[in-house]
Amino acid sequence: MMMILAILMMLSVCMTTSAESGKRVAKDGAQMQTDDPTMPTRLPPENGTKILLHFGDTVIPGVLNDSETAQALIAKLPYIQHMSRYSHDFCGVTEDLPYNEEEEHYGWLNGDIDYATDAPYFTILFEDQDESEIYGSQVNIGVITCPLSDIAALNGSYDVLIELDESEEEEEPMMQMKINDTPVTVAWEDNESVSALKELAANDLTIQMSMYGGFEQVGSIGQRLPSSDVQTSTSSGDIVLYSSNQLVVFYGSNSWAYTRLGHITDKTSDEIRMLLSNGDVTITLSMK
Repeated sequence: MMMILAILMMLSVCMTTSAESGKRVAKDGAQMQTDDPTMPTRLPPENGTKILLHFGDTVIPGVLNDSETAQALIAKLPYIQHMSRYSHDFCGVTEDLPYNEEEEHYGWLNGDIDYATDAPYFTILFEDQDESEIYGSQVNIGVITCPLSDIAALNGSYDVLIELDESEEEEEPMMQMKINDTPVTVAWEDNESVSALKELAANDLTIQMSMYGGFEQVGSIGQRLPSSDVQTSTSSGDIVLYSSNQLVVFYGSNSWAYTRLGHITDKTSDEIRMLLSNGDVTITLSMK
């Protein structure tokens, strides 16, 4: 009976009110952004736990922090939470969760995911942060990471599925280069020649190089690549394509018609000379 009365008392707002002075408020110690009011104010924790909240066909992404309360919720995922729309939030009575009293505060920042300790309620707040400090007490457990309008556009009640976001984007593999056994960092050009070279490097490409002219190492790629030769003055660290099928790495300078492929960025001219001027080398290209 007491729970029913508590729910009825929510009316247009989910949070209970109290004007106790001297209380901790949501912005205390918070990492915030204020440049874009259409996005959540609180910045998501860098090492937080990504979640997805399914409001019917609408998916709201968020990040939970490392608080005791958030970790207790994470342990329950996937979890169904009934939530209803109120004037500035979606809210629903939830299970009792542990919390640290030192983390309780009044008010919220737009976009906050909070646990209200006096009901208990699970709530996502998206409006009225400037008038919110009369409401308490609650613990912040995370923040949504989409435009506030995405959740503000929803109405009614939902059985919200909360689950871990396991759809991490895979990092695009990068082409790596070694001179003999020494890895070097290369800033590759964005052109058709480099794209074709990456396709070969997907299965590892080994190129036997030979010293030439006292300023470069040259080796056959084994097949012709697309090229767009222009008259080019090279310098130490430059990597070019010559005659469509020759890889050239410079430790000196030259001027000829080449297609630029990239440039070694993590070695000095002296270091590049040490790698390339003391005999023939092997270049290995791979995708990682």
